[in-house]
Amino acid sequence: MSRYNDAYPLPAGFVSVLLHKGPLADKQIAEELHIKNLIVANASKFMAKRMRPGANWGAGITHLEVGTGVGDGTPSNPQAPSSAQTVLRSPLARKGITSWTYLDASGQATNNETNILQLTTTFLESEANGAIVEMGMFGGDASNTIGSGCMFNYKTVPVINKTSEYQLTFAWRLTF
Repeated sequence: MSRYNDAYPLPAGFVSVLLHKGPLADKQIAEELHIKNLIVANASKFMAKRMRPGANWGAGITHLEVGTGVGDGTPSNPQAPSSAQTVLRSPLARKGITSWTYLDASGQATNNETNILQLTTTFLESEANGAIVEMGMFGGDASNTIGSGCMFNYKTVPVINKTSEYQLTFAWRLTF
C-alpha cells in the first residue's frame, strides 16, 4: 500500500508572492504569483515531533528562507522541487514569520481555530536583494541562522528580481 493516497491526504500548501513598492496596503504591486507549493517528506516527521506528548522540540513553523539556487535549471526555469529537499540549494536570506492567521473555508481571516493556517512575512527594501528562485519554510529548532531547523515546504519559481526598490511579501496557506 502506498503511503500517499487520497484516503489519507497530506497537508496542502499554496503561496502568494507579491513584489511591491512601499507597504502592501498601497497596492503598488510590480509582480504577483499565486502557486501551489511542495510539502516535503520531512514535514511528516516535523508534525509527529510537534504532536508527541512531552516533546521538547522548539516551535512550529517560524522562519521563511529564500535563495538563488537554480540547480540544473536556469533562472527562468529552475530545477523542479523535490520532496526529498531538506535545505535550499543556495540560501540568500532568512526572516521570521510575522503573522499566523486562521482562515475559514472561504479564505477569510477568523479568530476561530480552523484547518487552514496562513503564515505571512515581508522582506523589506534592504533585505533579500537578489535573483530569488527558491523558498522554503522552517520550524522546530529553526533560528535566524540560515539552514537551521526542519524544512516543512519548498518551492521554486521563475526568477523574482528583488532590489532595494521593492518589498517582497509571502503569504503561505497550509491546509491540514
